[in-house]
Amino acid sequence: MAFSPFNLRVIARVASLGLTLLLALYIGFRFEWYISMCCLLAIAVAMVAELVHYVKRTHQDMLRFLLAIKHSDFTLRFAVEGAPPQYRELHRLFNEITESFAQVKAEKEVHHQYLQGVVEHLRIGLITFDKTGQIQLMNKAAHRLLDLPFLQNLNAATRLYPNLTEVAFGEPTQEGKLIKLKQLTEEVLLTVQVSILRLQQEEIRIMSFQNIRSEMEAQELEAWKKLISVLTHEIMNSVTPIISLTSSISDLVASELTPVTEAGHLEEDTMEDLQLGLRTIEKRTRGMQHFVENYRRLTRVPPPRRAPLNIQALCSHVCKLVEAQMKDQHIAFLMQLPEEVLWLNADAEQLEQVLLNLLKNAMESCSQVSERRILLRAHKDPKAEHLVRIEVVDNGAGIAPDAQDHVFIPFYTTKPQGSGIGLSLSRQMVRQHGGNLHFTSLPHPQTTFFLTLPLLVEKGRE
Repeated sequence: MAFSPFNLRVIARVASLGLTLLLALYIGFRFEWYISMCCLLAIAVAMVAELVHYVKRTHQDMLRFLLAIKHSDFTLRFAVEGAPPQYRELHRLFNEITESFAQVKAEKEVHHQYLQGVVEHLRIGLITFDKTGQIQLMNKAAHRLLDLPFLQNLNAATRLYPNLTEVAFGEPTQEGKLIKLKQLTEEVLLTVQVSILRLQQEEIRIMSFQNIRSEMEAQELEAWKKLISVLTHEIMNSVTPIISLTSSISDLVASELTPVTEAGHLEEDTMEDLQLGLRTIEKRTRGMQHFVENYRRLTRVPPPRRAPLNIQALCSHVCKLVEAQMKDQHIAFLMQLPEEVLWLNADAEQLEQVLLNLLKNAMESCSQVSERRILLRAHKDPKAEHLVRIEVVDNGAGIAPDAQDHVFIPFYTTKPQGSGIGLSLSRQMVRQHGGNLHFTSLPHPQTTFFLTLPLLVEKGRE
């Protein structure tokens, strides 16, 4: 019904053209009016040209409309009011179809932005890719966990993370797989799960992964704390009465047996051996008590008393505390702080204790190096502007590769006189501040401990 005016006009033009040609032939052959015949033929040629133009314009409008649909250009509009009557209905339909497509596209874009926002909100890394590895979607968590700000094809990450790509292109399983990724500043432990989705005969793989190292370390530390709490409780229950009884017996021996020894009824050597044994028992028991009390600190770390803390002031204060020791040990100590004043909401005493422990370890690591260097540096985390990173760098002996997985385990130490709780205690304090403590070590070239903490967000604070 919409095209009936167009059809009628085409039929009328064709009929008029036919009648004109018949009339020209009739006049020419019947009356031999050749001039009139030529005029009618010229009129017929003009009618053909007008018909071609009429059909061609319709064809061009149709072609413009189809090309706009093909290229998703829904801004194209056809004139209705100023167009000839035969084109108005066609142009109106074109405009209505274009508006419908534009509305569908807008709704699709809204849904896409909604899903993109949901995906970006997830703390779990998410990547979708095809069978060639071409990435279609990759959220911020995935970029952060892989430490890759830009990635178009998953195969490009094979050199850095071969075990990740092996799982990505492998056979999907119901259970996730655990893999370790060695990054520049830390090692992350990921649980990875891959599933396959078929869309319009195309295979799409969805890979999700999450860093569970922090959760595992937190659970491990909690287990250690419970174990320490039980052991120290039982040991202290046994040690305390031993210390008390040993001290009492030692006093009793000194008061009661001294007259007997002076009277010659007890040999003096025996008396000395008895007193020496009691003093040894008391000394070793008190040493055990001190040993147990030292480890009980892991289960008694108080919550931080938070207050606005200037990082520059914190580092400068710690620098003054260790400056004399650095000079005595002939260590070149350098401090690098940002020009911008950075603030934390933290417990100053606890963070001072953490930094002092890290600097002390760095000094001990440099003890066998001729040219000793230690650097204390603070700056915003390049991966996240809301975090600050404090680094302690030394060129000492470092940490052996076989010991790097154990340095934060309570009681583990490579030092003859070490207790093995310094780094465990430091990490626990940092975690209570919502931060993280990790390290990289290449013996003798460089060992770096990274202390990452959230910055204080406060209006007007500079």
